[in-house]
Amino acid sequence: MSAFGGLASSRLDNELVKKDKLAVQVSAGVQSLAQAGMVIVRAIVRPGVDEKIVEAKLDQMIADYLRTGPTADEVSRVATTQVSGTIGGLESVGGFGGKAVTLASGELYSNDPGFYKKELNALATMTPERARAAAQKWLSRPAYTLIVEKGEREGYEEAKAVAAAPATPAAPETPFKGTRGAMPGVADTGTTLQFPKVTRSRLSNGMELVYAQRTAVPVTQVSMVFDAGTAADVTGKLGTAGMTLSLIDEGTTTRDSIAMAEAKEKLGMQLGGGNSADRTTIGFTAPSANLTSATELFADILRNPSFDANELERVRGQVLTQIGQQRTQPQGLADMTLPPLLYGTDSPYAKLAAGAGDPAAVMSLKRDDLIAWRNAWLRPDKAKVFVVSDRPLAEVQAALNASLGNWQATGAAGTKSFPAQRATTAPKIVLVDRPNSPQSLIVAGQMTPVQAKSDTLAATTANTVLGSGFLSRINMDLREAKHWSYGARGGFQLMQNAVPYVINAPVQADKTGPAIASLREQINGFLGPNGVTPVEFRRSIDGETRQLAGTYETAGAVLAAMQSNDFLGRPDDYQATLPQKYRALTTAQLDAAARAAIDPNRFVYVVVGDAKVVRPQLDGLGLPVEVVSATPATAPTPAK
Repeated sequence: MSAFGGLASSRLDNELVKKDKLAVQVSAGVQSLAQAGMVIVRAIVRPGVDEKIVEAKLDQMIADYLRTGPTADEVSRVATTQVSGTIGGLESVGGFGGKAVTLASGELYSNDPGFYKKELNALATMTPERARAAAQKWLSRPAYTLIVEKGEREGYEEAKAVAAAPATPAAPETPFKGTRGAMPGVADTGTTLQFPKVTRSRLSNGMELVYAQRTAVPVTQVSMVFDAGTAADVTGKLGTAGMTLSLIDEGTTTRDSIAMAEAKEKLGMQLGGGNSADRTTIGFTAPSANLTSATELFADILRNPSFDANELERVRGQVLTQIGQQRTQPQGLADMTLPPLLYGTDSPYAKLAAGAGDPAAVMSLKRDDLIAWRNAWLRPDKAKVFVVSDRPLAEVQAALNASLGNWQATGAAGTKSFPAQRATTAPKIVLVDRPNSPQSLIVAGQMTPVQAKSDTLAATTANTVLGSGFLSRINMDLREAKHWSYGARGGFQLMQNAVPYVINAPVQADKTGPAIASLREQINGFLGPNGVTPVEFRRSIDGETRQLAGTYETAGAVLAAMQSNDFLGRPDDYQATLPQKYRALTTAQLDAAARAAIDPNRFVYVVVGDAKVVRPQLDGLGLPVEVVSATPATAPTPAK
């Protein structure tokens, strides 16, 4: 059944999203449990479409699938994609992937840690008949349908204030009595780090190629980074950059969107991209055996996007839905409110407040707008290529040269203009009224004098004590000591022309004011008389150095580090030097760096919550309070 999710997702997406334009997104998958399993099909209905139509269409397509089964081409494409994903996932780390989880899952569910080999073989030898038989066995059973409708949010019983339970003294600790003996000591693994050698060369057209070799899995990851980003979005037409990126792989002059999706599946190729504040990234991951073909397809996407009118309307609907969702969520509302306060309305970084875009602008975008932005920003003279692969540099360079080596820029390139960096607006609290919100989201920020390309290690290490780690003072206070938050954190955002410090703390609604007071108390203490303690210093240095090997264990992490080093002007071997840099730091350096970077009296606070509950709590904090309404959740609906 594992093949069904990919087969159904591919067919449903092509039909409901791309052809009929009834849904914004469709997915299907098998959720396996030890003694049972579920096939789950999800569809996000396009605004203005009756969900009953989508439900009926899903029923019809599933019935057709049970009757006819998949084609041999569908099976081949999906099998290739899933095998590719499984192999690539073996390198993952953490709780949801990697070798350890793969072995443990096989042992738990199948009494065989090597069960993944059987799964891979089953995928590689899958036939249409076997896929259809499995579908008929499981999908012919009665189904449960859940429809989530948009409506007014009701109050939550859990959000009501409750009387604090009387404190109970902690039980005295007693020595543990067991058979294992003393816990083993912690090895000092943070003295060295083996980071792959990074080599720089150029393609035939002069585009820089930054390459590292990793042989853990036979997969190649390619990332093309353009000097663009949200800061390069079009003033007055915010959302142009995002719309361009969303449409770039939805068809070329030789392939429509469905043919493009099928071509990627045949190669086991995953394409991705996005806009950060300063950069636009488009890249792919593919089995190295398909490197040449994947690179050719990647070049077709970059060089020959069609921006088809029909696809534009479909993606427009998806983006408008995304905008509507952002404007109902606390984080989305905070993200819309904070940037102008931090950067000023005349800074290109203020465009970050638009999120996925301005709905009116997205509604009005034409094909020519996307072509113009692509021609100005997604061009070889603004790009660098970063590659991590098990294949040697010569082979990678040859593949890229064959498809991209003669790509030349034409026309005028886009430019970004930043005003002189300004201080954050005067300290205040902006309360975004979100009625019936069961909790409040506190986002506090200020501009710092830190420069992204300077040596920020002391400041960021000091912040592990204040805000970035689980054991940080902010989190331990709000979560562990006061139980007002599930988690709070703060950190520096290293951008090309600004480095703000931002705190994010969701808290229970009736403790919003006290939580801000507590944050201020922790920050003032840390930057004042209660700097980094010897225990915190040793824990931070040991933690940062000992996790380095795991941090850069995967090809994806190495690829991200290569891009970060390039963006921040760091040497290519920066990671290999980190253990020594951490060990050379002192407590005094951390305190000095934190105090030079952060001013406890210059934070501006954005609070997203229920004003009738929250406002009375804010009046005693000594800061001016400005109440604004949440942006309407509805966005214009495109014509069908």
